[in-house]
Amino acid sequence: MQRRGTRIAILCLLFAAGGLAGFVVWSAERDVHRLDRERDTKNATIDALLTSISTIASTQQAYTDYGRRDVGSFTRVSLLVDRITTDAAGLRATRQSTVSSEHLEEFWTALSALMGAESRARERLASGDDAGAAEAVLASGREHVNALGSSLRAFRAAEVQSYQSARAAAALRSWVSLGVLGILWATGLIAFAVSSRQGPAEAAAIGRPDRVLDPIPAPIVEPPPSIDLSAAAALSADLSQLTDQAALPQLLERAANILSARGLIIWMGAGSELFAVAAHGYDEALLNRIRPIPRHAENVTAAAWRTGELITLPADAGGLAAIVAPLRGPAGCAGVLAVEVSGQRDPNEATQAMTMILASQLAGVLAAWPAASTADAEKPLDRQAAAS
Repeated sequence: MQRRGTRIAILCLLFAAGGLAGFVVWSAERDVHRLDRERDTKNATIDALLTSISTIASTQQAYTDYGRRDVGSFTRVSLLVDRITTDAAGLRATRQSTVSSEHLEEFWTALSALMGAESRARERLASGDDAGAAEAVLASGREHVNALGSSLRAFRAAEVQSYQSARAAAALRSWVSLGVLGILWATGLIAFAVSSRQGPAEAAAIGRPDRVLDPIPAPIVEPPPSIDLSAAAALSADLSQLTDQAALPQLLERAANILSARGLIIWMGAGSELFAVAAHGYDEALLNRIRPIPRHAENVTAAAWRTGELITLPADAGGLAAIVAPLRGPAGCAGVLAVEVSGQRDPNEATQAMTMILASQLAGVLAAWPAASTADAEKPLDRQAAAS
């Protein structure tokens, strides 16, 4: 009986090892497919950005060579700056390596400087100073455009290297798991054969409790970050009484403190697009340049709006994870609440649940407020007007 129990235990361990190895291989293949999709999405976005940057550079070169500074040139540069801001915001929402993040920050720094030059050019053009407007965006802004192109190409190179390393690591996991499985099966079959020839005396000796094994200490599991329920309850009560949009920023700040969030953005749907109507934790100049997100866009914000389901992203190299919760109301999903959470590899269940509670309460309050008009999709969204 003892020998039979030993053989059964060995077989169970071998099948368990096979199942575990199969899961590791499947997980590695899933990671490879995810990496391929992310690479294709990033490459498409980077190509679009480089095309826009090249067009701006050509317009600036035409000014330098031929002195062209017509209104059409200014309009074209302004539209391209808006398009670059929107595409770059989508690129920033993806996961990047540490080196890639540094190049992307350089890109945003150059983009902020270019937006400032473009704004000054508009003011001078409106006041009739054509020469000053041309100098601001078509001459002085050339160094910012050059910095955009160089930092974006450096970002792509870093992402290619990161992709290759991650893909190689996934393949290595598959091969290691298969190798370990082969060793375990060989060892297990040998043990199975030895157990089959084991004599009664040896079996009795093995089954005799002649010594006490030291207990194995239980692993220490660190509890996930907790939610301050008192602060959450007070915030919920204040949200239920919200009638003045001027009080919304303060409530969003309290929500960010409860969730340990770096920033929050409320997106409201109007027609087939999402508009950023309120936020906390982000630079105002950049937020004013964020374009609406189409319903069919390939990102988690649009996906949460389409499906009405909460979506999470694990932490990137900078330690920031993302939670996107739908603002669901009686008439369907009116928008989403996007949260960047710091200090967590993956958003824990308490943080996800609290985000969903806040999204539900915001949906009840904001659904009655007029949404942004889709007629404004051709110009940067005035978030204060959209929230009022």
